[in-house]
Formats: sequence, C-alpha cells, structure tokens
Amino acid sequence: MSSTSIGTARHFHPAGTPGDVCRDHNRAALAIVVAAEARRRGYGPDLSDEQVDECAELTGRRSPSPTSRKAIRAALGPPVTAEDAPETVAAAVFDALPSKPVRVVGRDGREFFLVPLPVTA
Repeated sequence: MSSTSIGTARHFHPAGTPGDVCRDHNRAALAIVVAAEARRRGYGPDLSDEQVDECAELTGRRSPSPTSRKAIRAALGPPVTAEDAPETVAAAVFDALPSKPVRVVGRDGREFFLVPLPVTA
C-alpha cells in the first residue's frame, strides 16, 4: 500500500480546496488505518511511538508525524456507545475536529471509526 498524501484528499474535494483541509482529511484517513491495526494487536491509546511505527509499517505507511500520532491515539480512546448521554457523544465528536477519528461501538458490539471529512475551509 502507498502512503497517504495531500494528493489523495484533493481527489475528494473541489478544485481550490485549501491544503490544510486536505491535510486534515488525510490525517484522519491515515489515523484510522493505523489505529485499526493497533486495535487488532490489542493496543490502546497509550501505545508507544515504537508501536505506532510498527502498526504504520504493517499497513504500508511511513512513520507518522507527531500530529498524526495524536490522531491515532485519539482514535484508540474510549469508544462512544449508544448508551452514552448526548452530551458525551457531542463532546467526543466536537473535541475530535478537525482530524481525529472517534471510535464508536455499535449496538451489535462492532467497532467503527467516525472520520471527520472537512467540507469547508
């Protein structure tokens, strides 16, 4: 697999979309790929930089930037569930913006990542 680049997000956004919007999109996309591998390995939000790098390498990605590492660790944080109060869900979502995925556990127990994809600059 190739590493995510700004060019990847630019294909999903209209011409002229600012670079920082594309970087946020790419960061979130990279974070879920690496975080999913980390979940499969049983790692949580306290995983070491070496573990982040291990998961990134296993997914064909380069060593993430410090900002991307934060997004990966955020994605591995406590999940939001259907039983959570609306205020808890809102805080999880809005605290994650603009580029940190939110882990969610569905009613059937399956896990998902909610990924913020910016639509405005």
